[in-house]
Amino acid sequence: MQISKFLRSNIVSIIIILIFGFIVILPDSKTIIIKGMMKTGLFNANAPSDFDDAKLIPEGISFRSENGQVIKLSEHKGKVFFINFWATWCPPCRAEMPSINALYKKVKNKDKIVFMMVDADNKPDEAVQFMRKYSYQLPVFVSASNIPKEIFNGTLPTTLIIGPDGKVVFQHARVADYDTRQMLDLLNKLAK
Repeated sequence: MQISKFLRSNIVSIIIILIFGFIVILPDSKTIIIKGMMKTGLFNANAPSDFDDAKLIPEGISFRSENGQVIKLSEHKGKVFFINFWATWCPPCRAEMPSINALYKKVKNKDKIVFMMVDADNKPDEAVQFMRKYSYQLPVFVSASNIPKEIFNGTLPTTLIIGPDGKVVFQHARVADYDTRQMLDLLNKLAK
């Protein structure tokens, strides 16, 4: 009897260790867990209602598209930019990607709103392959200039929304659900 309790206890311990190891080692398992937590509403991005604290984006920031086109933000006043810094290996980045893609689909036909998925690893080919693999329609970019720490300090994911006047109206580091009415309303309000 005691041997069977000991055996059962060890089997349960081994299963728990294997599950924990699976979660820690495999990015896709972490992504699945984070996606599940996002569905609870704990990770909603809170869109600002006013822009009194918005600061101008520093001069000279530019990005290169997967096609080689360089976009200098200061030369595109009048446009709204949704910029997400991410990496293919980052579980929180992967977890929020479906919500960003869903938001993009709702506004992709608006000429004034530009989505930029900036690969923080500067590996555009891998990033484009990732987008294709998961059927995301999001445009891939890499930085073509130095990015100041106040814009992106290395925390992945980091998302910015820059208004048509060149001011950062929204900045969020860490995972969030962007497919919300609040975020859609914010983008549409800025694009008017």
